[in-house]
Order: sequence, then structure tokens, then C-alpha cells
Amino acid sequence: MAAEPSGPAAEPAGPAKPGGPEGTEENRRELIRLAAVELFARHGYRGTTVRAIAERAGVDPALVMYHYGSKEKVFSVVIREAMRAEELLPALPEPLDEVPGDGGPDSTRGGPGSRLVRGFLTRWEDAASRSSLLVVFRSAMEHPEASQLFREVAGGELLMPIARRIPAPEPELRAVLVASLLVGLVTGRYVVPIGPLADLDLDTVVDLYGPYADAMLLGRLGTPPPLP
Repeated sequence: MAAEPSGPAAEPAGPAKPGGPEGTEENRRELIRLAAVELFARHGYRGTTVRAIAERAGVDPALVMYHYGSKEKVFSVVIREAMRAEELLPALPEPLDEVPGDGGPDSTRGGPGSRLVRGFLTRWEDAASRSSLLVVFRSAMEHPEASQLFREVAGGELLMPIARRIPAPEPELRAVLVASLLVGLVTGRYVVPIGPLADLDLDTVVDLYGPYADAMLLGRLGTPPPLP
């Protein structure tokens, strides 16, 4: 009769995690995200596959699915990381017509619309974040699927938080109007650079666009800001 094995019973093996490079899960997720940003920039949203992202990141395709679930969710994360609404909104008072605290001369210059324009453009001025933003905007302009994802993420992450801070009638409409102003501005300044707008310094752009953003957020809709 064979002897029974001694010692504690072996634990049943759980499901194996897909293979990939060494490191923490957070590092692997970031590696996949960076690979996705590069491929979305090179091939567009539609031309990028989960398999291609995995190959560029040096991981098994199953690891992409393990961490993200789908290409759509990878792109949604790229959008959130690129927009980083939390970096824009804390500089704005709540509600918007309150006087802001001491955040430095640039952060408090002008009304809330001016500060929102400055915060948004500051992300574009940073070369490190501009590449991801360009991927998001160009993909949203070129592919309906990417455009839909952009609307969903931007709506929840940026538009609604802005609308909740607007102490004026039709806050959702005002938030969309300001967002449209920002999209047009970054398109002409960074996505498809048009001179002389693309060549102006940041302070000048904020001074030019800020009053219109202020009027959209808090003014009487349909009434242009006063001329200087």
C-alpha cells in the first residue's frame, strides 16, 4: 500500500495570469497604455488591434484583455489620462462665480472661463502630454467609434463636472458651448496648426479667448462680451 503524502495538502491551482514582462500590475498596465498611444498615433483607432498593442508592449494579447477587457476600454483609458480633468477643475471655484483662492498670478488671472482656457491649454503646451492628446483628438475626428468613446468619456469626466459648477440657467448647454470653444481652439493651435494662432504665446491666447469663455459660463447667452 502506497504511503500517504505528509505535510499540508496542496492548494488547488488558480487560473494562471497571462504571461508578460516582470514588474507590478500597474507597470504592465502602463506599458500597454503607452504602446496603445503609439499605435493609435501611427495607425489610427480603427487600424490598431489588441494583438498589435500586445506585440508592441511585449506581452501576450491575453494580458491586454486581462487588464483592460477590450480595445475600446484601452482607448477610454487613453482619453482619461490625456484629459486629466482633475488637473483643470480644482483651479476653478465652486460655484464658478466665487472669487478664487490664492493659486498664483496665472491661475487666477481673469474670470473662470479664462482660468479654464489656461488650464486646458497648459496640458497642450506640455510636450509630454501633447502626444496623447493629439492621439485622442485625431482619432475622434477620423473614426465614429473613437468619436463616440470620446463623447462618453469627456461628457462624464469634464462636461458634467463643469456644468455642476455653473450658477446660471442652462448649465449643460453652457458647458457644451465652452467645450466646443476649447475644441476649436486646440484644433487650430495644435491639431492642425494655423498661423498666427499657433504662434501666439499662451497669455495672449488666454486674453483673447478667456472673455468669450467667461460669457458662455456666466453671462447672458446670445450676448457677446463687451469690447475692450
